[in-house]
Amino acid sequence: MKKIYGAILMLLTGAFSLNAQAQNNTIKGGVNVGVKPVEAATVSLIATKDSAVVKVEVTDKNGRFEIASAKQGVFLLLVSAVGFEKQYKGPFQLGNTKTDIDAGTITLQAAPKDLKAVVVTAKKPLIEQKIDKLVVNVDAAPTNAGATAMEVLEKSPGISVDNDGNISLKGKGGVIVMMDGKPTYLSAADLANLLKNTAASSIDQIEIMTQPSSKYDAAGNAGIINIKTKKSLKSGLNGSITVGGSLGFFSKGDAVYVNPRSQNSLNFNYRKNKINIFGNYNPNFNKGRNELNIKRNFYNTDGSLNSGADLTTSFRGRNNNHSVKLGADYFIDKKNVVGMVFTGFGFFGRPDPSTITNIYNPDGSLQSGLYSTAANNMKFRNYTANVNYKHSFDSTGKELSVDLDYVKYDNVSDMLLTTYPRDYNDKLGDPVLLKGHLPSNINIYSAKADYTHPLKGDAKIEAGIKSTLVKNDNMVDYSRETGGGWMPDARSNHFLYEENINAAYVNLGKKFNEKWSGQVGLRAENTNTKGRQVINDSSFTRHYTNLFPTAFVSYAVDKNNQLTLSYSRRVNRPNYENLNPFTFFLDSLTYKKGNPYLLPQFTHNVELSHNLKGKYIFTVNYSRTTDVISEIIRQNPDEKTIFATTENISTFRNMGLSVTAPFKWSAWFNTNVFANFYNNHYKGMYNADPIDLAYTAYMVNITNSFTIAKGFSAELSGFYRSKSVDQLLVIDPMYQMSIGLQKSLLKDKATLRLNFRDPFGWQKFAGVSRYGDVDVTIRNRWDTRQVSASLTYRFGKNTIAPSRKRSTGVSDEINRAGQTN
Repeated sequence: MKKIYGAILMLLTGAFSLNAQAQNNTIKGGVNVGVKPVEAATVSLIATKDSAVVKVEVTDKNGRFEIASAKQGVFLLLVSAVGFEKQYKGPFQLGNTKTDIDAGTITLQAAPKDLKAVVVTAKKPLIEQKIDKLVVNVDAAPTNAGATAMEVLEKSPGISVDNDGNISLKGKGGVIVMMDGKPTYLSAADLANLLKNTAASSIDQIEIMTQPSSKYDAAGNAGIINIKTKKSLKSGLNGSITVGGSLGFFSKGDAVYVNPRSQNSLNFNYRKNKINIFGNYNPNFNKGRNELNIKRNFYNTDGSLNSGADLTTSFRGRNNNHSVKLGADYFIDKKNVVGMVFTGFGFFGRPDPSTITNIYNPDGSLQSGLYSTAANNMKFRNYTANVNYKHSFDSTGKELSVDLDYVKYDNVSDMLLTTYPRDYNDKLGDPVLLKGHLPSNINIYSAKADYTHPLKGDAKIEAGIKSTLVKNDNMVDYSRETGGGWMPDARSNHFLYEENINAAYVNLGKKFNEKWSGQVGLRAENTNTKGRQVINDSSFTRHYTNLFPTAFVSYAVDKNNQLTLSYSRRVNRPNYENLNPFTFFLDSLTYKKGNPYLLPQFTHNVELSHNLKGKYIFTVNYSRTTDVISEIIRQNPDEKTIFATTENISTFRNMGLSVTAPFKWSAWFNTNVFANFYNNHYKGMYNADPIDLAYTAYMVNITNSFTIAKGFSAELSGFYRSKSVDQLLVIDPMYQMSIGLQKSLLKDKATLRLNFRDPFGWQKFAGVSRYGDVDVTIRNRWDTRQVSASLTYRFGKNTIAPSRKRSTGVSDEINRAGQTN
């Protein structure tokens, strides 16, 4: 690994002295209204041949601007500012020798009075297809009013969420979820819990990347989903306040339970001169219900039926959660900026499930049963701190950035499980009490540096290094009431885990001509882990180094057709909870256990995409994964116990075809369609029995947008997912529809949204696992029928200033802990 770091450092050092980039031409000037200078006017350099925007700058407080560009050709200047008409200046000829051009003073004229009633707002489309990712603009959909981050993800193109909150992308699991470029580090269940309690009103965009470059962590065999929270781009003091709530409806028999939920957020940004301060606060309350049913059959060694069991768990949950972000950027000068960001999340919940378990004889008669209740008190706290620095060497894009991160998770769960045995006459026996105290602490330290160096001939080289240290301390302290007091339980445990990942990468991209462009990259990751179970004094250590190449090539057939072929090798490491060898109970006969001996899974991905007219995207993909990390079920027919655990049990092959297509039927009616057709195939061994599961499936997301009148819009959206296989579970079809209304108020300073989610209660989960001696059927339903309303008020100035785009260095680690920032 030292050799790899040495090579990268030599590359970084040598790049500082490269003179391969072309000479820069400079255009200077000023922007006035009469004799008064205009601050924060936008000045764009536009190529005359294709109207492409080459460079954008903003005037300073004296109305001055300076644009430097290595591009050659004929260009125009476009100057715009709120309340004024656009002005063009030029043309200007820029050649291959350094030239300084004085554009003089550009005078703006006030917009005509009859335009005063027209508020200039940039209405983003719901879905944007960019060269390397698909972007979902959350506020563009009225049906996102009152929704959570999980609900927004669930209806996003290509994304599906299973019964346990595991997120898949185009039929493939192992997705890395990031928040503002930061990874998340929790189990799938804890990540789902966090996303279900994050308000959609605090989210700006969702970025979906199926083939990330070597600049990103190699983790995530299906790709990366980056959830970007809101941060204003405007100068002065501005922001927004959202107050909202929803009612969820859950039917059980003749009863209908109404569950309230609040969705509130405050976002602010203050930008003046060299200082930018930003933040948000989201206090929310959530109450919900769901019902889980698990049916299983136990078999004898000769294949005959031993017994059956039917478990029904009714969940009632309530929680309060708070998230906060506070950050600042200081622009030292035009070339140097330093910033810091602090975030915090607190979840305080009391889920109280009750479970009825019936055990049946082979003839269907009742043998015995259990009635269990669990009182839980859960406190999850998450804190992050980031310090970042960026130095821009010149205006060509040559820059160096550094990020230092610290992340802490402090989680505590206290539970009391009370189990009443029942005989065949349905009489309750004396209760059995199990008390648990489950603290978990994760500390993550990360440092990374990235360097970008443009080269002549439309080429660019990127390189960087990163090091991350994770320390994980988990304990389960169980005790059982014996009639004479509480006694320690043998299932108590204490698990310590440390992980150090050192990485280095290099990317080289080049546009060869008007038709051909490409990029190649290589990332090296060195992983060192050690785990120790304190109580039984057992431990393990692992050291391995892997290379992760990436390659992209793009060919423009003509102005309407572009083909892109890409390849990447990726890794998905087990999350920290799956490595944790503890026992977590649903009831006395049903529980979950971790596996400290899990290995990482590795994936080869290939994609070919066709971009038609910049709107229609057709993609063919193929991937193969080895040592698949799969959740499997193991059971004991004699004791009637069943538990879920995670093992490297199979290989996985996925191939598919996806289509993204927008349709504009009229000036008031637009439709976005995403369709994905894919085949998943799992092969492996369970005990001595072969596993061979394959299924061809499809999923469709459709969003219809309607402009009813000025400032009044509506949305009708939904998704359908056919029968499919995910890991070792065959999942029944799932579908849902939502209706949304949106109205602008107070001269577009406020927005009122109303949303009806799944009004007919269609969305339910059902699946079957059958392999070896396992025969399990799972059904789950929850309060998907919801009506939501929210009011957003925007305050502050409307002049736009550029914001700094930035991400931190701890994305994969946060994701594997199962939590987000």
